[in-house]
Amino acid sequence: MKIDTLIVGQGLAGSLLAWQLLDRGQRVLVVDRDEQITSSKVAAGLVTPIAGSRFNVPPELGERLLFAKQFYWEKEEATSAQFFHHKRIARVFRNGKEAAAWDKRLKNDGDDLKPYHEPLRIDETAFHAPHSGFEMKEGGWLDVPAFLEATRQHLLERASYAIASLDSADVIVGKEAGPDGSVRWKNIVADRIIFAEGWKGNQNRFFDWLPMKPAAGDILHLEIPELEEETRIVNCGGWLLPLGNGLFRAGSTYRHEFDTEGPTAEGRREVLEKLGNITPHEGRIIKHEAAVRPIIRRSQIFMGRHPSHEEVILFNGLGSKGVLNGPWHASRLVEHLLDGRPLPESSDLRENLL
Repeated sequence: MKIDTLIVGQGLAGSLLAWQLLDRGQRVLVVDRDEQITSSKVAAGLVTPIAGSRFNVPPELGERLLFAKQFYWEKEEATSAQFFHHKRIARVFRNGKEAAAWDKRLKNDGDDLKPYHEPLRIDETAFHAPHSGFEMKEGGWLDVPAFLEATRQHLLERASYAIASLDSADVIVGKEAGPDGSVRWKNIVADRIIFAEGWKGNQNRFFDWLPMKPAAGDILHLEIPELEEETRIVNCGGWLLPLGNGLFRAGSTYRHEFDTEGPTAEGRREVLEKLGNITPHEGRIIKHEAAVRPIIRRSQIFMGRHPSHEEVILFNGLGSKGVLNGPWHASRLVEHLLDGRPLPESSDLRENLL
């Protein structure tokens, strides 16, 4: 079987790439282990334009935010599915220091911030907000599992998806792959292979040198009837995501040292502590999930060609901002591979990790 691109992994990264390549008329095969629990399937999928305690607004935010929303809306139309939800975010200050940092940011960068905020209105009997906050516009969340399933069905309809565990030791590259392509795996011949394997991205022979620093994260599913009327995402150190009918997801933790990929009692306690800083209502725990995030140096997205094998490519490190930044970066990688366009310097694998 001859194809243009073989993609390893159908998490968020692999799915974004598959769409972009298919849109360019590429023949694609996505190989995935079809695991029940992955970081993409557990991820909150939050789109938070103004993030962090310093409230920085990156100069490229507007472009990437617009690109992401248009991308997801187009894929919803293509699949007749719904997975992107536009939601405002009630950003509650944790302390006076954050409130002061926000005031300073408004004075210095008020024009840049203007499209993304309004004054906070919040019921202080339902939420803790002694230091006030602001209401963030242009936010939302992606139902990542729904997006992945819609993508999988789209790929299956085009004979572009296979359930399998691909061992990099079985991948032949270069002249040894034969005259029909640069990559061979079993009976598949391709011009290139892209590894989008998440936190296990450095566990293959091509990228075992990646400085991967994964972090396990816990998320709770809760029933909180007292907050049934709240439709915004509420963020105050942790986050509370309304699903409707009094159901919520809450999170999350960052455990860089972990013995298990699954939920832990410590992670559960930490999420409940974060929840306690948001609301006095405890709620009822329905489910506890955990997975491991792919994090490469300073939570950056890294992509590009292997230093020795032009036909071997990496796309990894999407992390907590992957839903927002991932579509734009996937488009840049595809343009690099098909059109020769330079990669963004901050994300270029060869420029930053060699």
